[in-house]
Amino acid sequence: MLGKLFKRKSVPNNDGIKDPLEVEKLQYSKVFELELSNMEDTPVYALKHQLSIGSEIGNIIIADPSVSPRHASFILQQEVVSVIDHGSLTGTMVNGKKIPPSKYIILEESDVVNVGDLELRLKVGVSAAPVEEIPDLPEEDEELPEIPEEETSEEELAEFEEVEEVEEDEEDEELEKQMPPPKKVKRQYLATISNQYSANSLIRLVAVVCDLLLSYSLLVILLPFDEFRSFLDFFPAFIGDIFNLDWSALMEQIEQENNFVASMLKDIYVFLSSTFHVGPLFLMFILMRMFSTLILGVSLSEFILGIRASKSPLWARVGGVLRVIVGVFTWPFIIFDIPAVISRRTFKEVITFTNIYVVSKFNAILGTILFLPMLLGFAIVSPLLEGLEPPEPIGINDRIEQRVKINAPVSATEGESARPVTDASKALNVKITYDTNELSIIPNFRFQGIKSKLNVKSSLIFYQRDLQRQIEVEILKTFDLRQLLGIGMRGNVPLYEKYPQIYNFVYESLENNPAFKTTNDVASNTAFANEFIEFTKTAFSLSVDNAFEIMQSETFLIRGLVNYKSSFLSLIEYKDFDQINFLKIGNAYFMKIGFKKQKPFDLIIPLIKGEGRIMKISYGKRENSELVASKFYKFNLHRTDWLPEFEFAQKEVMSPLDVFDLFSREDFKAKLLSEQKAQALYAYYFETSAAVLNKADPVELDLWKTKSKLILKLIEALPGASNTSETEAEGPKEKLLENFNDLLDALENNNTEYFGIQNTTTI
Repeated sequence: MLGKLFKRKSVPNNDGIKDPLEVEKLQYSKVFELELSNMEDTPVYALKHQLSIGSEIGNIIIADPSVSPRHASFILQQEVVSVIDHGSLTGTMVNGKKIPPSKYIILEESDVVNVGDLELRLKVGVSAAPVEEIPDLPEEDEELPEIPEEETSEEELAEFEEVEEVEEDEEDEELEKQMPPPKKVKRQYLATISNQYSANSLIRLVAVVCDLLLSYSLLVILLPFDEFRSFLDFFPAFIGDIFNLDWSALMEQIEQENNFVASMLKDIYVFLSSTFHVGPLFLMFILMRMFSTLILGVSLSEFILGIRASKSPLWARVGGVLRVIVGVFTWPFIIFDIPAVISRRTFKEVITFTNIYVVSKFNAILGTILFLPMLLGFAIVSPLLEGLEPPEPIGINDRIEQRVKINAPVSATEGESARPVTDASKALNVKITYDTNELSIIPNFRFQGIKSKLNVKSSLIFYQRDLQRQIEVEILKTFDLRQLLGIGMRGNVPLYEKYPQIYNFVYESLENNPAFKTTNDVASNTAFANEFIEFTKTAFSLSVDNAFEIMQSETFLIRGLVNYKSSFLSLIEYKDFDQINFLKIGNAYFMKIGFKKQKPFDLIIPLIKGEGRIMKISYGKRENSELVASKFYKFNLHRTDWLPEFEFAQKEVMSPLDVFDLFSREDFKAKLLSEQKAQALYAYYFETSAAVLNKADPVELDLWKTKSKLILKLIEALPGASNTSETEAEGPKEKLLENFNDLLDALENNNTEYFGIQNTTTI
């Protein structure tokens, strides 16, 4: 036995050549590897005992936003591979199903593991290695050689046994930590198809609402910019050119083939357009989803809510844009999105080979709770950032100026009694009573162009004899008052009960509402005017400082107030006004906007239900303009009825307001002047000329001569009689021109005999 163990080995005699009949003894074992299948070059890592993956800590460091610093670990023990998630942010998924953190999950070869956006597959192979020669065991009868032993004290032996026990305990504890719990050793059968689960329809709907709110806010902020509006107009045409689409023809085809859907979309468009711009909002919504998907793979709101796109990063973005485009055409047909109710891929995802899934339900719920209210608040306050210029508050004096007691001035002619006259104008919608000894009203005209292309702007001159000052009144423009107030009220439910008169005026038609059938309802218009004053004051005072106070006291939908204010100011041609206040003239209330310029003027707006009018009141010069204005509003126009009932009667002599109405109509150049009207027009100028000459006021006389010369241009612009021949009598137009030429010649020469005036002081 000792000879076999210690005999000298002889030199082999086969010169390194093995016996062909000798079979080499091999030992076979399994080899486990992890393959990163969706990374470039598909790297493979050998799994011998444990591999950790993370963005900062681990055996495999992956710098990816979806990978947590210490994400997950793969453990190999007794040819069993398990995975454990270390509480990562995005989680670890096995076959599309998220595994609970801090628990071992046993893997099989066919399983697909997702660590964040990384996709890992388990590869199992076999390796062969030669079996090491094992020396023969000694026979029973042979004795083993005696090896001299070193003497060991009892203390050293006890210390050695204690250290050995500690090391064994530490090894056992570590082994227990690495070993999966006994309850989890059993195989867990998970989904076998990768990326089968998709984002549920509920979280998709929340993401769409968030994208709509964000698009609305951005649209409100950027719409005032001309460049942005040009881009919105350019983009549909650009897309139509690329895909050779005729949008109008496409809509007609949809309307013909799907009448129900087309009518439904039209009704939705009309309803929503009453509150905001539907077309630009829809386009902004699509553009924002396309651009954010191109960058993130999903829309911005989807990304914040924890939705991610599967597949390769490149196709997730390119295919995602295609998914958004397909969704533009399929969104009206809800049937295409029904699979999302059970967390399956929708039609647009199937045909674009994409899939979006929720990484973490907790993140989705948390994002919904925080992100949705934040966007809702941003949409509410976005009007304050419109055009990136916060609204500046405009102070309004809501104290109503009314007539105070004023002593009647002394008549220009001593001993002459007052002669009140009542005149009415349909163009101004007013009936006025005034004293002819104190106030004179003269028609005035301004011209642009000649003859058939002549444009006329009519106005009235109010001449105050005691102050020898003239005031010009003209209709600057008319507008739809119902539409203007509707901008601030439409869809603004909190304002309905606060302003019932305005609400009824905006939403109820005049024919169906008995309250509006009586045009001279002073009480109703007074209540309407009071609500108009309060509503306008609130809208004009809105600013960043008091926005939250108004949202609490008035309405949280401040978009309507901002739009009402901007629309109101756009009606005014002059922006640099000095003050805004309200006053009562006669039986109606007016909004007055004052301009203290070198030639001061006021813009007054009657607060009356019906057509809106802006009247311009000019004072000629700045000297004593406040005194002239005060007397004009509080004394000259004190007896005015702004809710009159007109009587149709043929007059032998026209009044100044009749002349104003005659030439204020847009079609006056197309109507033939009848003989009766021609005679009444001439009678007015004849009698007024005689009265002015008789009063001997040089300022008034010069003013009358200047304004009377303008009437010839108007008569020349009127059509003449078409059936007039040389043998027939002249028509009304020709006679009127001849008479006016004589009248103006006599007026210019102060010919009192022509007007039948005797004993008149020469002027």
